[in-house]
Amino acid sequence: MDTTRLEYLFDCFISSKCSMEEEKEFMNLLDDPQNEEAVKNLIDRLFGNGSLEQQMPENISAGILKKILKKDEAAVVPFERKTRNFAWMKVAAMIVLFLSATYLYIRNNNSSEAVNKKIATTEKPLPLTPGGNHAVLTMADGTKILLDSLENGKIQHGNLNISKKNGLLVFNAGSHNTIENLSYNTLSTPKGGQYKVILADGSEVWLNASSSLRFPTAFKGDKREVELKGEGYFEVAKNKAKPFYVKVGGMSIKVLGTHFNVSAYSDNNAIKTSLLEGSVKITEGKTEGLLRPGEQGILIRNKENLEIRKFDMEEVMAWKNGLFQFKGADIITIMNEISRWYDVDVIYSGKVPVRHFEGKISREAALPEVLKILELSNVKFKVEGKKIIVE
Repeated sequence: MDTTRLEYLFDCFISSKCSMEEEKEFMNLLDDPQNEEAVKNLIDRLFGNGSLEQQMPENISAGILKKILKKDEAAVVPFERKTRNFAWMKVAAMIVLFLSATYLYIRNNNSSEAVNKKIATTEKPLPLTPGGNHAVLTMADGTKILLDSLENGKIQHGNLNISKKNGLLVFNAGSHNTIENLSYNTLSTPKGGQYKVILADGSEVWLNASSSLRFPTAFKGDKREVELKGEGYFEVAKNKAKPFYVKVGGMSIKVLGTHFNVSAYSDNNAIKTSLLEGSVKITEGKTEGLLRPGEQGILIRNKENLEIRKFDMEEVMAWKNGLFQFKGADIITIMNEISRWYDVDVIYSGKVPVRHFEGKISREAALPEVLKILELSNVKFKVEGKKIIVE
């Protein structure tokens, strides 16, 4: 093929001057096996002609490369695309992304002070960053502890001994607790937050963004019971003599020892319980159902009707594994997740686009990167402050 167009798009992409259409065209050319040799030659040329002569500090280059490679599944994967040459395309794309970041770093650091001032007056707002380990712990007496600003180590509150370490809380209950004086704590994550807690019985719970878990300081009596709002993944410590219950509104999930995910956001009319291991019993009013591994129970709010079906384990667990993953999801489902994770409001301008998406994106990606990938399916977005307008 005539490589002139490929060379133009390559240089355009490296210098961050591509339009959306040109970037899409460039990625399609990367995807073509016939262009493999030409792309390799372009990369060799960039390394050999002195464009990267000024060395980027090792800590910065390593950081950029780590961000690109950290999640193998989370490389830039366009939606609604299938290719037999995907491995080459992904490697080439990651190389080009790294070179692009390197080029921009060197270009910016070689700019004069006057040019830098000009850029500063015209640059766009900084990309909206992804969420992280943010949560508030509300104690039984109403005391609120902002975990973000609290140093790792022991938290002593009354008779409780709590340990905190990088997004993890561990509770060790005092031995004197009785069923009569039992107190409850609530762990809450905001938009853009997530957190993990190990309860007094050793059960582990991961909370997604905009979620809360109310739990006792110790499990006394003949059962263990917690209350969930939002979404959480549970790995329950086994104890046949003391079943574990998760209350979600009027629904109850009974567990002996198992791994499962519950999604019960208020903006979704369905409560979804997805079982990975063990067995759980779902009850609401007169409705009951027993789930086996690989099954999902879907309960429509205010309707005593439980649907049990098979589910995609990777898709359900994607949030816990640091990914957005969609298989046929519509734009509203996707934007609800983005709104919670990036702490933004979503507004639909006119009729909601009818689109269904397939693909994975890292939850560590900046918001503009995510929107750019979604726009490959002919949906347009406009960002105004902390608002995303879907056009």
